[in-house]
Formats: sequence, structure tokens, C-alpha cells
Amino acid sequence: MENGTIDKESQGGRWNHLNKTYQVRIVLSVLAFILIISWDFFYYLGGYQINWPLDLAFTVVVLAGIWVVSGYVDRLNLFVSDLNKREKEAHELTERLNRITDNLQEIVFETDEKGHIIFLNQAWKQMTGYDIDECLGTMYNQYFDQEERVIQHLSSVIKEHKDSGRIELQLLHKEGKKVWGDVHYKLYFDEEHQFTGGIGTVADITKQKLAKLELERSNQQLQMQAQKLAVAGQIAAGIAHEVRNPLTSVNGFLQLMKTQYPERTDYFDIIFSEIKRIDFVLSELLVLAKPQSVHFQEVQLHGLLEQVITLLKTNAVLSNIDLKQPFKKQDAGAILADANQMKQLFINLIKNAIEAMPEGGSIYISTEKVMNEWKITIQDEGKGMSEEDIQKIYDPFFSTKTEGTGLGLTICATILKDHHGRMDVVSELGKGTTFHIYLPVCQKSRHQQGERT
Repeated sequence: MENGTIDKESQGGRWNHLNKTYQVRIVLSVLAFILIISWDFFYYLGGYQINWPLDLAFTVVVLAGIWVVSGYVDRLNLFVSDLNKREKEAHELTERLNRITDNLQEIVFETDEKGHIIFLNQAWKQMTGYDIDECLGTMYNQYFDQEERVIQHLSSVIKEHKDSGRIELQLLHKEGKKVWGDVHYKLYFDEEHQFTGGIGTVADITKQKLAKLELERSNQQLQMQAQKLAVAGQIAAGIAHEVRNPLTSVNGFLQLMKTQYPERTDYFDIIFSEIKRIDFVLSELLVLAKPQSVHFQEVQLHGLLEQVITLLKTNAVLSNIDLKQPFKKQDAGAILADANQMKQLFINLIKNAIEAMPEGGSIYISTEKVMNEWKITIQDEGKGMSEEDIQKIYDPFFSTKTEGTGLGLTICATILKDHHGRMDVVSELGKGTTFHIYLPVCQKSRHQQGERT
């Protein structure tokens, strides 16, 4: 049934084409024949004698002439019809291509041999802010940052007769900002290798580029931090070993002297207090300098935090500080860590928060699971830090406190590095500081790692 329908449609198409081919010839020939017959008929009725051989010859010549002349008309009509059809198809194709290009997120462009822009799609306005009409006919290079570099690159490509290439550059937005673009282009040359124009696309890679630059900056900071920690460790080891032994001797002799001069007990109490403080600093230096054994085991994060909060609660109450913990022990999540080092990490951070609020306030301790990490947030209502101070907080011996050693956060950074974690700091002067600690969620496969030293 379908084949029959197709055959009928095909036959109908061929008949229509044939009809158009001979349409004018058939119509004019029939009209001429009718006219001649009518003339002969009325001529015969008028009583005139008709020369039939001559009349027949005349009819044949007239019909033949009409047939030939009208044949040109038919061919002209077919040519015009075909031209109109092709023009319609070309118009439809152009509209279709425009719809496709206008829905692309990438810029599609075309330039002539002089570098003038002759085509742009709608992505151009979205990416640069310029209207298409105001840019058509202008030079391509005026919309690029580092214009000379772009011109040199294309000049070199054209000189070498390369037909395609790629370049990353910055587009100048109408509002003054810069947009990173990944340009893929194709160049055209004539038979004499003369440049005749080019086409291409521009993809917006601003987010990827900024992320890459931020990653590079972070890596540089981490490298610098690692170098600082290494230097600090060497210095710390030397100081601790060189100072601790003589300090022990001094402490012993002062104990003997204290018994000989009981009237100077207040002086000796101050001296012993300062010696104790020096010993505490040396202990932190040794922690920083000496590689610590990390005994990995599965640790319940919330249970560990509650232990730390219990240890520091008395200190917080005495300082008129409320430790708020909006998490429940039953919502516990596991991390693979050294419990003692994790305790030291959180104790240092919470003690810093307490000491940052001499007038009292609240400290908020919360947890959140983000992808494959536990996010622990410690937020205080203290005096906050400047952006300049934030950049220095991990530097050994830097402290915003008058009595601080400047080693607490350095030790925290070392612990996090050993546990494949990281820490972000957000602070505003007069409003407080927030520490975000990120630790990997416990993966069962890591239990096989055992201990790392």
C-alpha cells in the first residue's frame, strides 16, 4: 500500500514537472490552432475559396514558430521557478543556521581579509556586553586585552600559512571588566596563499581560569607555609635543646636560693612563673620541631568534640563564655585520626576563641557533612582580625595576643596536614572570627594504613 502511494506521488511529481516544461508551448499552440481554424471557418462561410495546401503549410509554420518561441518562455519560467526555490531553500537554511548559532553559548565570528568583523552570533552580546550591530565592520583586535600579543600571534600564523589554531585571551567587556576566552579559529587562503578571512568560536572560560589561578595561588601559599614550617622546626629544635638543659640548672639553683632568702619569696615566685612559661614555650617548640607519630584509628567526631568541650567548660564559665554545640552525639560521624592530636587541635582553637573574648560572649561549635568531608565550625564573638593578620596567623611566633607564643595555629596547621585536612578563616574586626576545619570522612579502606610516622 505504501509503495503504491509513493509511486503515485512520484508519478504526480513527474507529471507536474512535465506540465511546467511544456505549459506555455501547449497553451499557445492550442490557442493558435483554434484561431487559425476559426479564421478558416469564417473565411469559408464568407464564400471565399481556401487554398488548402497553402493554408496547411501556413498553419504548420505558425504552430512550429509558436512552439519554438514559447519553448524559450517555458525554459525561462522553469529557470525562474528553480531560482526562487533555491533562494527559498537558502533563506530557510540561513535562518536555521542563525537559530543554531544564536542558541550556542560560544561566540561564533567571521572576519574578512582585513580583519573586519562580518558576522557575530548572540553569544557575543552576552559575553562582551556590546550590541552586534555596533561591532560589525570594526576591527577584531580592538576587543582584546594585550592587543599586540594577539596581533603578533595571528600574524605569525598567517605568515606560516597555517589554516587553524587556538589561543587563550581576555575579551574587554563593555563595562570595563575582562572575560577569559578560549578561541578556536580557521583561516582561509586563496590559490596564491593570500589571506582571505577567517571564522572561529570563543568559549567563556573565565570561571575555569580564575579557579586555576586560585589553585596556583593556594599551592604557592602551601609551599611557602611548608617552607616556613620546616625552617621553624629547625630553629625550634635548636632553641629547645640549647635552652632547656641550662634552664633546668637555673631552676634548681633558684630553688636552693629561695630557701636562703625567704624574705624574697615574691621575687622568686615571679621568676619561677616566668621559667614555667619559658618551659611551656619550649614544649610547644618541641612539638613543632619533632615529627610526631600519628596513630590512625576510627574516631567518633562528636564524641571527641564533647570531651574537648567538657575539658574547657570550666575555663569558659570563668571567662563568662557560653559554649554552644548544636549537634547531638547520636548523629556521630567517624574520622580516621589520631585522637590525641585531634584533641590538641580543637583545644588550641577553642582556647584561642575564649582568649579573644575578654568581655565574655558565646562560642558556636557545629559540624556538617559536606560531600566526603566533615566540616567543623568554631565561631566566636571576639574582637576579630584584620585581613593582614589573617595572612600571618600560621606564621611561627606570630600572635595577636600579648602573652601568646604564636605557635598554637602553626601546630594546628601541622596536625591538619598530617590528617589530610585543611582550615579556612573568616574574620571581621569587631564582630569575631570563624574557623572552618575540613577533615576526610572515615573510609574503611584506610584502616589498612596502620600507623604513619
